Amino acid sequence: MIDKNIAASLMQEVAQLGLLTNDEISYVSTTLQPCHAFADGVKLADSLHLNIKVEDIAALPEEFAYARGAKQENAKEGYVKYAFPGNVNVILSAINISQDDLIEAKLGTKRPKPFLDHIGIDLRQQTEPVHHFFDAIPYLASKAGWPTASQGGGGKAVFCCHVQVSAKHWVYPRGSQTGLSIPLEFAYGPLVVSETQSGCDLRPADPQTVPAGAVTTCCG
Repeated sequence: MIDKNIAASLMQEVAQLGLLTNDEISYVSTTLQPCHAFADGVKLADSLHLNIKVEDIAALPEEFAYARGAKQENAKEGYVKYAFPGNVNVILSAINISQDDLIEAKLGTKRPKPFLDHIGIDLRQQTEPVHHFFDAIPYLASKAGWPTASQGGGGKAVFCCHVQVSAKHWVYPRGSQTGLSIPLEFAYGPLVVSETQSGCDLRPADPQTVPAGAVTTCCG
C-alpha cells in the first residue's frame, strides 16, 4: 500500500533539490486523491514510482536517499531507482525511456531537464481484483476522455531498460488544473530484473499526438 503522507513529504524534499516543480507535485497529489478516475488502482497498488528525466542521475545524491531510509535498486549507467519507505520510489533516468526521447532527439527539440516523465502505479499482485482492475483501465480512461496505449499481455512481457513486467497500460490524462498531461503507467505483474540484458519497450508517446507506428517503440 502506498503511504500518501510519505509521498507528499518526499515530493517536497525532492523539489528542494530542483527535481520537481510545484505543478508536478500538484499533479501527482491529484492522482492520489480518492476522487481520481483511477483511485481504485492506487488502493490496489503495491507501490508508486516517479520517473524523473535528468541530465545526470547524481542530481539526487545517494546520501539524500539513504538519510531518508531509501534503498538503491536496479542501478545502471544513466538509470537508478531509490525505494523509499511507504512504498514510494523515485527513478532518475538520463537514458532513453520513451518514444518522445527519440522524437525529440531526431528533431533537435529536447525538453529542458529535469522533468517528471511519468507516474507509475505498480500492480505487482496477480490476484483477481488486481487483474480485473487492470483489464478495465482502457474503459475507465475512455470514460474520462483520456487516450491510452498498451504493451505486452497474452504471454508477451514488457521489457524496458533492464526490468520487465507482464503487461502495461499507459494513460494520458487531460484537463488538469496545472495544464500538464503527465502519463500514468499501470504496470501489471511481478518486477523481473535482469543483470545482463536490457530491453527497449519504450514508453509510447501520446497516441493523440503521435500516430501509432510513426516511431519505433524500441531504442535499438
